[in-house]
Amino acid sequence: MRKIVVGTFLLSVLWSCDSPTQKESSTKPEKAIAQDTSDFKKYISTLNQIPLPLEINPLAQFPDVSNAFDKNAFEKYKYKWAIKPLGIFYQDEETIGIIDCSNGDWGLVPFLTTYDRKGNKIDSTGFYDKSGQDMGYEAIEHLTFNPDKTIYVLDTVKRWDINEEEMDVVEGSMKMTTGKVVYQVLADGKIKKPAER
Repeated sequence: MRKIVVGTFLLSVLWSCDSPTQKESSTKPEKAIAQDTSDFKKYISTLNQIPLPLEINPLAQFPDVSNAFDKNAFEKYKYKWAIKPLGIFYQDEETIGIIDCSNGDWGLVPFLTTYDRKGNKIDSTGFYDKSGQDMGYEAIEHLTFNPDKTIYVLDTVKRWDINEEEMDVVEGSMKMTTGKVVYQVLADGKIKKPAER
C-alpha cells in the first residue's frame, strides 16, 4: 500500500512539474514570431521620414532627421561612402528608398539607395555630377526630392578661359549654362537615370 501512495505522490509531482513546460512550449511560437523581425526592419524603424519636398544643394544645410539611427545596422545597409543616413525618402508595400550622406568638398552629398522590404539592395545613385570648383570652372546643382518619387537636378555651370600663364581666368570670358535632369524611382525600385548628362 505504501508503494502505491509513494507512486501516486511521485506521479503528482511529475505531473505538476510537466505543466509549466507545456506552458513554455505554448509561448515559444510567440517568441519565434517576435524574433522573426529582420535586422532591416529594425534598422528602418530607427530612421525618420524626410519631409518632402526636400530641396538641397552642396552649400545648403541638410534637415536634422534620423539622429537616433542604429549605427551597427547602418554599417550593414549604408551606401558605400556614406557617413550617416539622412532618412527615408519614400516607402511603399514593395520597396523603400533611403538617403545616406557622405562628405563632399562643400558639405554633405546625398546618395539614394532602394531596397526591397527584406533589405535586399535594388539600386543606388548619386546626383552631383557637375558640382565643384576649379580654375576656370564653377558649378552647383540644386536637388529636389518630390513625394511622387522624382528627383529634379537643376544645375548652373560657369566656365572661364584661362590666361596663357595658366595662372588666372581671362576677364569677360565667362560662359554660363543651365540644365535640368529628372530621375524617377520606378515601381520595382529601379532608379530611372537620364541617358547622359
